[in-house]
Amino acid sequence: MKIIILSAVILIGSITNVFAQENNHFELELDPLAYAFGGISGHIAYTFKNQRIQLGYAQITVPDAYQSNEKITESFKGFPLVKWDIFFGKDDVSHGFFAGPTMNYVFTKYETETDEAKAEGLNVGIRGGYRFDIFKKSNTLNGLYLTPWVGFSYDLKSNDIELDNQVHSIKPWGIFPTFHLGWAF
Repeated sequence: MKIIILSAVILIGSITNVFAQENNHFELELDPLAYAFGGISGHIAYTFKNQRIQLGYAQITVPDAYQSNEKITESFKGFPLVKWDIFFGKDDVSHGFFAGPTMNYVFTKYETETDEAKAEGLNVGIRGGYRFDIFKKSNTLNGLYLTPWVGFSYDLKSNDIELDNQVHSIKPWGIFPTFHLGWAF
């Protein structure tokens, strides 16, 4: 499944390159931390002037430090993951500091050793970070970039869940720090 999703993202990115304008461009991003935790994350973005619109997919088991409840395991699939970033600085710059709103539709699974519950709903939030064009001066690697960022989100349908005949409180607010590796073309 991971190979199919990654291949689709690369294919879509290659096709959309034909439609890019002179100062506008498309980007592909991966989240290495998602892969490190046994998940997957892929994103395609369109950048224009000092803004970027991004569409993505992610699937991961949430690390213990970020679980809503220490007694349960959380995993999620998110699609679409929509991000709109605004870069600070000049009107035609797509690197440096950025911030913007996010909106994600998330399918969450909560598990204990003997029970599971599922939920789905819309999360909204804001994220901010910094984009480093790490190979800006290289002819062969120009376009590769690193983007550390942190997001804060609110689950609009957050409810307590019942597992093993016990009610577990689920926090509606979430924090998500990570970094993406990307390629602008």
